[in-house]
Amino acid sequence: MAKKVLTPEQAEVKAIKKARKSVNFSAFIAIVLAVVLTVGVVVIADKTSSNIKVENSNNTVDNSSDIQTEDNATDEMDSEMIIGDNGTITIVGGNEDSTDKEESESKKELSANPAEWSKEEIVAVYKNSAAKSHKVVQSSQVYAMPKLIVNDGDGALGFFLKVITPVIASVLEKNATTYEGVTGGYTKMVPSDVQSAKAYKDGDYIVIEMVMVEQTDGIYGDYQGGSVGHAINVLGNVATAVEQFPAFDIKFEEADIKIHYTNPTVKVKINKDGIIEKGTWSYDSQIYIRNLQIDSIMINKADAEIIYTITTGGGF
Repeated sequence: MAKKVLTPEQAEVKAIKKARKSVNFSAFIAIVLAVVLTVGVVVIADKTSSNIKVENSNNTVDNSSDIQTEDNATDEMDSEMIIGDNGTITIVGGNEDSTDKEESESKKELSANPAEWSKEEIVAVYKNSAAKSHKVVQSSQVYAMPKLIVNDGDGALGFFLKVITPVIASVLEKNATTYEGVTGGYTKMVPSDVQSAKAYKDGDYIVIEMVMVEQTDGIYGDYQGGSVGHAINVLGNVATAVEQFPAFDIKFEEADIKIHYTNPTVKVKINKDGIIEKGTWSYDSQIYIRNLQIDSIMINKADAEIIYTITTGGGF
């Protein structure tokens, strides 16, 4: 009897069935999603805080005992923002590149009208407010996934993910991760990271709005690096997600993986004490994957979009 020749779709179904026999199928789907999305709540959250709580309508999970931390608060700002009774803003010290003690300890008084501030002045005020707020505010991060297409939706895996994508998106959007502190590597932010910026008064508050320069990372990104990473935590090192699943042979180094961050925006409302009372940080991450081999399964093409939003004080 002649050996049956399988169609590509049948071969993929067979491969998936084989994988299901050797490992838990739900675990296999988890690694596919982890790599395709290159993001998971735990993967990003474990870099953000020592006391993470994932909240939804059903439960609250405290993962504080399992989290590896890298706290932004360890980077002390070398300048301070003082808001006077007349509304003037004074920046004390703050030129980290200066070797002249008198220059580094100088005072710079800004206009009482924030609308007159330069980009450099807006960045300086934002950095000082972020540093001052880091130990006293709580942030909440949430994901939305408007797009996930694998292998153009064809084949067993492509069709399966196309069907369950609305379910995945719903789970992501209904879960929020809370942590203490302000997002991003703000201590490293420089004016060239910012595409556009404006500041203005809103009653007793100062509002700062910034659009960051877009950024593209490969598999070895720095979660607080680059123009977007300085303002908002990015996805970081894809290998970190892969290492969560040692049972699978994932040839990610042979694949073409890019993550492009679009529409990175920061909007904060600073009170008279210099604290960020309300804020929203967000971006769209366009995820591009080609030729990724996971065990016997080949992801020829995967495109996803993740919208990442962080808020403090309910957002603004």
